[in-house]
Amino acid sequence: MTDGDAAAARFQALLERHRPPTGGVALDEIVKEAAPVLPLLCELPPGQLAHGDFDSFEYRECFTVLTLLGRRLALLDLTPSGALQVVQLVLRAVGASETTIGSAFRERATGAVFEGFVLGREERVEHALRARSSEPIAPLPMADRVFALIVSGVHEPAVLSQCVDELGRAMLDADATTAVVDLTQLGEPSPERAAAIFSADEMTRMLGAVCVFCGISPSWRAASERARIALDTMEIVPTLADAIAVAADLENREAEPGTSTWKAVLGRLARSRGRGARK
Repeated sequence: MTDGDAAAARFQALLERHRPPTGGVALDEIVKEAAPVLPLLCELPPGQLAHGDFDSFEYRECFTVLTLLGRRLALLDLTPSGALQVVQLVLRAVGASETTIGSAFRERATGAVFEGFVLGREERVEHALRARSSEPIAPLPMADRVFALIVSGVHEPAVLSQCVDELGRAMLDADATTAVVDLTQLGEPSPERAAAIFSADEMTRMLGAVCVFCGISPSWRAASERARIALDTMEIVPTLADAIAVAADLENREAEPGTSTWKAVLGRLARSRGRGARK
């Protein structure tokens, strides 16, 4: 058995004894991630783990692999305290192999692991945001016949089109009369994104309903102009509060006593043919 194999066995035994917090990650996964660094630590000549020129080339591979270990621990979703315990156990497993590990090397090794941990955490957050932005956002029911689509972040045009489709299905199922689409937190305006999100107006017209847009910044207006979208034919208000007020007013009109069914149908047909923009 090589020194690296012996260190790996000691590391696994230490993991099973101390049980650091892993958030449900199997200990075998931790052992697999630590496997590349254990032989490198064991191959350093005796005494070089106690003191040495840690910036020299002979230590570079070791610290690089320690950084990669930190990144992998972050991607496995360990907490910082869990990662700290893992690197301490790695050093204990190697230190038992007739080698004394100095405090300077421990500090440098821990720093390398946490440098990788920070990179891995950023990568994990970015991946989560990318995954979330690839999923359509469900419309929110605001009243019996009013739905809101509040989109935040950066989304591809195809995803925005899916969001509008989801809004249309929800409105059709509920026989909704009004949609509110809020662009306040929607990022990176472009003609393609504008065409996707403003297609909500055409969709609601097809259903005989009204779509009220809000939060349209100058950059979204510019993107819409480049996409040749006629915003002046749409119902547009400055804020979400204004849009909610308009939706409530439209809903109250629909519910006015004495309004016969045929008048309500004619009203929806009239709205579907076009409605001037609210100034």
